[in-house]
Amino acid sequence: MTQNLTLRSRFFLEWLALNPIGFVLGSLNGATSTGIVPMVIPGMVGLVLGDLIFGGAVGLAQYLVFNRTRFLPATIGWILTHSLGFTLGARSGALFTFRITQDGNMAGVVFGVFMGASIAVVTTFALFRKFSPAQLLIWLVTCILAWVAGESIAFASNFSSFTVPLVALVIAAISGTGILFMRSLAGELQV
Repeated sequence: MTQNLTLRSRFFLEWLALNPIGFVLGSLNGATSTGIVPMVIPGMVGLVLGDLIFGGAVGLAQYLVFNRTRFLPATIGWILTHSLGFTLGARSGALFTFRITQDGNMAGVVFGVFMGASIAVVTTFALFRKFSPAQLLIWLVTCILAWVAGESIAFASNFSSFTVPLVALVIAAISGTGILFMRSLAGELQV
């Protein structure tokens, strides 16, 4: 029991520490308007490459936590699927958010739904193959809640660079809590 609590604590603390690092590095390189990649490569190609890099940086940070803590089994596929899910969410969110709402506060919610749903669906293929439909539903809801909270902060701050770590921390806290809950429903996985 103590070993399980220690593993859970270690996972959660590393998740909270490394996610913001991946998020900040991804933001510096791939953020839509201020990232290095979109500034060097203009147009849709730069935006998509930037999103892939941004999502990949966050996915790499998360993969490192999974790999270091052995909390859940993850392969390099986690990085690739997170990158793809992030890109699909960012591009679909950018395309549809302001067609759905013109309200700035509501835009964070709508954009967050696109981000969270895309990441949850795509990453499911990399990590959660052994989980039940109920656990996958928890992952979907968790990702949506995490990204709605994070994007709401981002939109409210007008995407200020200073709030990037806070956005990342909020997303990490909610998604990490969801993973802990999913793991508890799964019982003790052999990892």
